[in-house]
Amino acid sequence: MQTVPTQAGPLHASPPPSPSRSRPRRGRRTPRAVGASAGKHTVLIVLAAMFALPLVWMVSTSFKTAGQALQLPVVWWPHPFLWSNYPDLFAALPYFRFFLNTFLYAAITIVGVCLSSSLVAYGFSRLRWPGRDAVFYVMLLTLILPFVCTLIPLFVMYKRFGWIGTYLPLEVPTFFGSSVFSTFLLRQFFMTIPQSLSEAARIDGASEFYIYRRIILPLAKPAMAAVILFQFVYCWNDYLGPLVYISDQNSYPLSLGLALILGEYTTNWAWVMAGATAATAPIVILFFLTQRTFIQGITVTGLKG
Repeated sequence: MQTVPTQAGPLHASPPPSPSRSRPRRGRRTPRAVGASAGKHTVLIVLAAMFALPLVWMVSTSFKTAGQALQLPVVWWPHPFLWSNYPDLFAALPYFRFFLNTFLYAAITIVGVCLSSSLVAYGFSRLRWPGRDAVFYVMLLTLILPFVCTLIPLFVMYKRFGWIGTYLPLEVPTFFGSSVFSTFLLRQFFMTIPQSLSEAARIDGASEFYIYRRIILPLAKPAMAAVILFQFVYCWNDYLGPLVYISDQNSYPLSLGLALILGEYTTNWAWVMAGATAATAPIVILFFLTQRTFIQGITVTGLKG
C-alpha cells in the first residue's frame, strides 16, 4: 500500500513573533529628564502669564466704571459689569469710520508694497548686473536711518505737492519701493528658488517679466503672505505718519482716533481701555489665524543671503 507523504514543518519551528514583541519598546524617561521638562514648562507658563497680564487687565478695565478703573488695589473682576462702555464709546466717536480709514490705508499700501518690493527683490536676486550687491547693501543701510531725520524734508516736499491733509504721503511711496524690509524679505526668499527654472524659461524664449509673473511669484506665495501680514500690522499701528500728514478728524486712522478719547482735564479710562480692546482684537484674531505665516516670515529673513 502506497502512502502519501504529508507536508510537515521543521520539528523545532519557532512560533511566529507576537505583535507585542515586534513593537519597539519606548524608552522610559528618567526623573532628571522629567524634572528638566517640567522646569522648562513652568518657566514658559510664568512668562506667558506675565505677558498676558496687561492684556487681561485691559479687557477687564473696559467693563469697569470710571471709578473702578483707577481704584487701588486693582479690581480685576469688574462689578458691576458694564457692557455699555462699548456702545457709549462708539456713539461718542466715529469709531467705525476710523476702522474703515485704517483698512483702506492698509489695503492700498499692501498693494503698493507687494508690487514694488517684489519687483525690486527680483532684480536683486534673479538678475546679474554690475554693482548689484553694493546697491543692495546701501539699501539695507537705510533701515538704520530714523524717520525723524527725513521728516522735515519730506514734509516740505509733500507740502509743495499739495498732499498734506491726505493719505498720499503715506501711500504713494509704497509703490516706489519704500518698504526696505519687505524687499529684503522677498529677496532672501527668491534666492532659494533654483536658477534652473529661470534658465529653462529663458531658453524657451520667456521674458524676464514673464518669468517674474508666472514662475517666481507663484512659488513665493508664503513670502508674499508674510509681507502682507507685516504691512497690515504696520499700518494698523502707525501713529507718527498720520499724525504729521492727516489733519481732518474724519480721515483719522484708528491709531489717531484712540487719542481723541484722552480728555484735556479728565479722562474716562474705562473708555480708553474699551477703545484699546476694540483696536487690539483684530490683530490678536489675525495672529491666531495666521501665526504659522508670521513665524515663516520671520524665518525667511534668515535664509540664504
